[in-house]
Amino acid sequence: MTVVIGSLWIGIGASWLWLAWRGSQRQLKYGSIWGIRAAWARTSPEAWTEAHQELAGAVGVGGAISILGGLVILAGGIDPPIGTIGLLVAVLGSVGGQLVGTRRARAAVARLDG
Repeated sequence: MTVVIGSLWIGIGASWLWLAWRGSQRQLKYGSIWGIRAAWARTSPEAWTEAHQELAGAVGVGGAISILGGLVILAGGIDPPIGTIGLLVAVLGSVGGQLVGTRRARAAVARLDG
């Protein structure tokens, strides 16, 4: 079970890193299924690109932290305290990266509109 949970968080982190890289390189097509699906990000192709470029940094860091948490789970097992710390690191890295990135992306789109 430890291998499954650790590998799952490594996969989630790798997905966030991939999304961050694509967004930073302006390679996410306007309106695609990958990326921010909120109405404020889809107002125009410029807003879409700016939002994803701004999102990239925080999501990339969150993805890297999620991978680190997954590696801690694999190395230490899921049993307390190491496994619990690894799980918390993975979850908080993923959620934190999303929250910070979305906030920054929304601010970038607001600057375009204002």
